Amino acid sequence: MSSQALRMLVTVLLGMVFSAAGRPAVAASGLAAASPWRAGADVQPMLAALDSPRGVCAILGDGAADLALELARASELLVYVQLPAAQDVDAARRAALAAGLLNRRVYIDQGAEARIHLADNLADLVVVRGEAGGRIASQEVLRVLRPGGKGLTGTTTVVKPMPEGVDDWSHPYHGPDNNPQSTDRIARAPYLTQFLAEPWYCPMPEVTVASGGRVFKAFGNRAFKRPQWPMLNTLIAMNGYNGTILWTRQLDPDFMIHRNTMIATPETLYLADQVSCKLFDAATGAPKDEIKAPAAVCDGPVWKWMALDGGVLYALAGEKEPPGDKLAGTAFRGAGWPWWEIPKYGWGFGRTILAIDPRTKTVLWHHREAEALDTRAMCMKGGRIYFLSPRKFLGCLDARTGAVLWKTEDPQVLGPIADQRPAQRAVWGFATTAYAKCSDDALYFAGPQQTKLVAVAPGDGKLLWQYPADGNFQLVIRDDALYAMGSDHPSRKFDRLTGSTLLQLPQRTSCTRATGGVDRVFVRGRGTKCWDVAADKGLDLTPMRPACHDGVVIAGGQLYWGPWMCGCNLSLIGVICLGPSGSFNYSRKATEADRLQRPADAPAQPAALPETPGDWPTYRKDNARRACSPVAVASEVAVRWQSEPRAGHVPTA
Repeated sequence: MSSQALRMLVTVLLGMVFSAAGRPAVAASGLAAASPWRAGADVQPMLAALDSPRGVCAILGDGAADLALELARASELLVYVQLPAAQDVDAARRAALAAGLLNRRVYIDQGAEARIHLADNLADLVVVRGEAGGRIASQEVLRVLRPGGKGLTGTTTVVKPMPEGVDDWSHPYHGPDNNPQSTDRIARAPYLTQFLAEPWYCPMPEVTVASGGRVFKAFGNRAFKRPQWPMLNTLIAMNGYNGTILWTRQLDPDFMIHRNTMIATPETLYLADQVSCKLFDAATGAPKDEIKAPAAVCDGPVWKWMALDGGVLYALAGEKEPPGDKLAGTAFRGAGWPWWEIPKYGWGFGRTILAIDPRTKTVLWHHREAEALDTRAMCMKGGRIYFLSPRKFLGCLDARTGAVLWKTEDPQVLGPIADQRPAQRAVWGFATTAYAKCSDDALYFAGPQQTKLVAVAPGDGKLLWQYPADGNFQLVIRDDALYAMGSDHPSRKFDRLTGSTLLQLPQRTSCTRATGGVDRVFVRGRGTKCWDVAADKGLDLTPMRPACHDGVVIAGGQLYWGPWMCGCNLSLIGVICLGPSGSFNYSRKATEADRLQRPADAPAQPAALPETPGDWPTYRKDNARRACSPVAVASEVAVRWQSEPRAGHVPTA
C-alpha cells in the first residue's frame, strides 16, 4: 500500500473509532516488566501540553508502547504508536490486547520512523522519545500535527501555527451579515477525506458554528427516528481536524435553537436561551460567565438574536415564547420540522436591541421599538444593524451609538418583503430560516417564507430592485454576483446592484441551505451539488448530502457535512470532514514494492495453495457475480471454534 493511501486509511479509521461522546470502560492491567517508565511520571508533561483530555496522540521512539498504555489509562486520548521492528509491534499489540486497549484506545502500527503513518493535520500531540528524535525531522512532526497541536521531542516543544488564510464560521450563517460565504482560502478543491466521525444521526433542528479549530453543533428537540434520540437537546464540541468530541452539554428542550443565538470564538462559545447568554470555555466547556438581559429595558429575559462584532455583543431580547414542538418519535409526522401545523410563527420577536460589553456585561446602549421586530430579518455589517417589523417599517441603527440612521415605511419596500408564505413543505425549506442578508452595497430579502426576492439600498432603505417571480432562494453573496439557489425553480446568478440575470443555474434539491467557499457554491443535489464559480459549471460531490439546516460549513481550512437528520438514508452518515488535497497524487499507481509486506522469516517462494470449485475468491463468488456455491452443507453441524472478545465492541463486516 502506498504511503499516501495508508495515511488516508488511517485518517478515516481514527475518525471513525474515536468520535463518540461516551467511551467503554478500560480494563486495568500492569505495564510490561521491561517498561522503563514510572507510572504517571512521564505522562504528566504530555497531559499538561493538551488543552483537552480527549484527542489523538502519536508516540514514537524508546518505550513508546508502554508509555501509550500509561497515557491511555491516565486520559481519554486515542494513542497511536509506530514501531519499526515487526517483533516489537507483535509484543506491543499483545500487551495492549491484554490491557483491553488494543484497537479501542491504543493503535500500534509498523513503519520506519522517518515517515509517520498519519494524515496531515490530524494529531493533537506527537511525542518523540530517545534516539528517534534524531531520525524524525521536525517538519514531519509538524505535518501530522493539527493547527494548534504540540510536538514534544526531548526537551523541545513545538506548536503548529494556524495557517494563513483560514476563516472561522463564527455565527450560524457564517457572520453577523447572515451571508453564508466563507473567505477561507485554504478550503478549496480538490479534496481529501480528513475524517468520518460520530454522531451518525441527529435530531432537528441543528445549528453549527466553528472557530479556532473547533466545531460546535447544537441539536434540537425533534427526532423522527430512534437513532436520532441520543442527540436530542445536546450541544457537542468537536475537534475540527480529527473529529474527537471534546465535550457535551444538555440544552433547554423548550428553547427553539434554529436562529442566531450561538457564536464561537477561539476562546469562548456564546450560547443564548430563554434565561440568559452563557459563556463557555471553548476547549473544555467549563462555564465562564453569564449575561442576562436587563429587566428595566426588556419585555422579558429571552435572548432571540445576537451577533458579535468588534468585541461588542449585540442582542435582541424580549418576552417569553411558546415552547418548541418536542418530539421523540419513530416515524415522520406530517412533512417534517417545522412544517407541521404552525398556524402562527411565534419565535424570535422582540422590541429591544442591546449593545453589551461582554467583558464587563455593561449595556453600552439600547434601542426600543413599539412594534415587534422579526429577528429572522436582522443582520449587521459595516457598523450598521438592520431590523424589520413586518408590514410596519424597515430600519437601520448605528452599531456604535445605537442611533437610528434611517427608517422607512415605503410600501414599495415593505409590500414585497411582507408577502410571505408558511414554508411548510419540504421542497421549500424551513420557516425558521433567516431571510435577510447584507453586504456593503445591498440588503437582500429572500428565503423559504418569501414570494419575492427584494434588494434594498443599505444607505437609505430605498428599493434597488426585486425579482417578483419567486423569493424562495438560498442566497450567497459573492464579489462577482449574487448567487440565488432555487429549489422548485431554476437558480440564478444576479447582478448584485441591478438584479439583471447574468446566468441561469440548475436548481438545488429541497430544503438544504446554500453555502459558499472561495471557489464553489454548495447545495444539495445528487449528494452535494457544487457550482464551480470560475468555470461556471455544476459538479457532483458524492456520496454525502449536506444536512438540512446548515449545509456545508467551511472553517479552519476544512469543509464539514452532517450528521444526518433526514428520514431517507441516501447519504453517507455521520460527520464528514474534507480538506484540501495539497500535493496528493491522484494518478499514482500502486506497485508490489509499495503494497507487499513480508515477515523476516517469510519464504522466498510460498507454497501454492490448492484451488477447488468450492473456493469463493472474489465478490459474490466469481466474476459473473453468481453468489452461489457448489459446496454442500451438512445436515448436522457442530461448533468448530469460538472466541470470546476481551472487551465489548461493535462487530463490523
